[in-house]
Amino acid sequence: MRTLHSHKLVGPRLIVFGVVFAAIGTYFLWRTFAAPAAPTIYLSPATGTFAANTNFSVQVREDSGTTGVNAIQANFTYPANLVDFVSISTTGTAFTVEAQSSGGSGSVNIARGTCGGCAPATGDKLVATVTFKTKTTTGTAAMAFSSGTALLNASTNQNILPSLAATGGGSYLVDVTGPSVSISAPANGAIISKGSTATVTATASDNDRVSSVDIYIDNAKVTTLSTSPYNYSWSTSSVAYGAHTIHAVALDPSGNVTTSSTVSVTVDDTTPPTVSVSAPAAGSLLRGTVTFSASAADNSGGTGISKVEFYVDGVLKNTDLSSSYSFSWDTTTATNSSHSLTAKAYDSASPANSTTSATVSVTADNAAPTAPGNFQTTGNSLNSISLSWAASSDNNGVTGYRLSRNGTVVTTTSGSTLSYADNGLAASTTYSYSLVALDAAGNVSTAATLSAATRTATPGDINGDGSVNITDLSILLSDWLTSDPGSDLNSDGIVDIFDLSILLSRWTG
Repeated sequence: MRTLHSHKLVGPRLIVFGVVFAAIGTYFLWRTFAAPAAPTIYLSPATGTFAANTNFSVQVREDSGTTGVNAIQANFTYPANLVDFVSISTTGTAFTVEAQSSGGSGSVNIARGTCGGCAPATGDKLVATVTFKTKTTTGTAAMAFSSGTALLNASTNQNILPSLAATGGGSYLVDVTGPSVSISAPANGAIISKGSTATVTATASDNDRVSSVDIYIDNAKVTTLSTSPYNYSWSTSSVAYGAHTIHAVALDPSGNVTTSSTVSVTVDDTTPPTVSVSAPAAGSLLRGTVTFSASAADNSGGTGISKVEFYVDGVLKNTDLSSSYSFSWDTTTATNSSHSLTAKAYDSASPANSTTSATVSVTADNAAPTAPGNFQTTGNSLNSISLSWAASSDNNGVTGYRLSRNGTVVTTTSGSTLSYADNGLAASTTYSYSLVALDAAGNVSTAATLSAATRTATPGDINGDGSVNITDLSILLSDWLTSDPGSDLNSDGIVDIFDLSILLSRWTG
C-alpha cells in the first residue's frame, strides 16, 4: 500500500519539478543572453529604505558569466553606527563549502567554495544572505566590497574580478525621522463662515518621501491624501457653530508618523445682516414724539439679529433688543432743522457682524406759525357772514387755515386763501369765530377770534339786502302762487296778494 501511495505522488511531483526546472532554465538562459561585460560580485537589492529597529536582508551574489568558478571571497563593509550585523544564511547557496562566515564591527567576510568533485558554478548564483538590523539613527548605510574580495576561475584558480570597481555594493536608507507636517490653511484663529466650504491645506515633506497625509477635524479623520497638494474641501453647512480643531498626520514609507500642531478655528456667521430705516419716510417734516423704526434681517442660517441701534446725526439715541426695532424720538429735543437718521443692525455672531443703513434725511419742525392777523368781517346778510384775514408766517411755510364757528370746524383753506364766506346761517344771529394757521408738520398757531352777526330780517326784504325795493318785488312775483317760504311773507303756505300787500306796505325804494 505504501508503494502504491508513493507511486501516486510521482506524477504530480514530476510536474512541479518540471515547472521549477523550466523556470530556472529560463532564468539562466536570460542571464546568458544578458551576461555582464565582466564578472561581478554584488549585493541584491542594492537599495532600500527601512525604519528603526527593523531587520532587513541582502543577498551576496556572484555572476561569472560563462566562466566556471569554484570559490569566492566576499568581503564588504557596513556602517556600524547605522546598522547591526545579525546573521549569515547559506540556504540556497551554490557554494556549499564554508571556509569563512563572520560579521560584526562594520565588516562581513564570507569565503565559500563548490563541493569537491562538483561542476564549477557559472552565471548568476547566490552566495549567502546577510541580515542586518537598523539602529535608531537616520542615515544612509552604504555597503561596499573591500580588499580581498575575489572570484576564482575553477580551471586556473585565478581571480577573474577585474577590480573592486567591478563589484556592486548597496545603499540603504535608515529612516527614523518622521515627516514634517503642518496645517497651512486655514490660519490658527480663523473665523470660517457657516455654510461655506473651506479649504484645509496640509504641508508635508520627508527625507525619503511622504506616503500619506490624514486630515483630522475635531480629532476625527475626515480624509486620507496620498499626493500633494494635500487639500481637503471642508463643508461647514452641517457643522456646529463655535470652536473646532484641525490637525494632520503624515506617514512615510518607513512607518514614521508625525502629527502636526493643532489649528483652532471658529465656525461662525460672517455674513452681515441687512437693515433699513422704515419710518419716518425720507423728507418728512416731524413734530413732537415720532416713531423711529427699522427693518432688519440676518442671512439664512445665520445667528440672528441681536440688536439694532438708532442714530440721529451720528449720535446713538437708542438700542432695541426686540424684534420691533423701534423707539419713540422726541423731536422737541432737536433743532428745527434737517437731521440724518441711520440704523445699525448687529447679528449674534462672535465677533458680531454689523451693517449701517442708508441715511434718511428728515426735518424737525416744532415751531408754530404766527397767528393770522387782521381777522375781520367784510360783510353780512340774513344768512351769511364774510370773513378775511392777513397771512401768517412759518419757518417751513403755512399750508392752510382752519376756521371754526362756535367751536366747530367750518373749513380748512389752503395757505394762499385769506377769506371765507360763511353761508347758510340764521338771520339775526351772532356767531363766534376762531381762526388758526397750520404748517406741514401739523403745528397750529395761536387762534385769532371775533364775533359777527347776520342781519335782522325786515318784512318784504326777501333778498336780505336791508331794503324793500324792486328787487324784492321781482322775486315775489317770480314765486307767485308757489309755497316758497322766502316770498310767503305771511307764512300761509302760498305766495299771493296778501304777500304783495305786505311787501308794498314796507316799501323803502
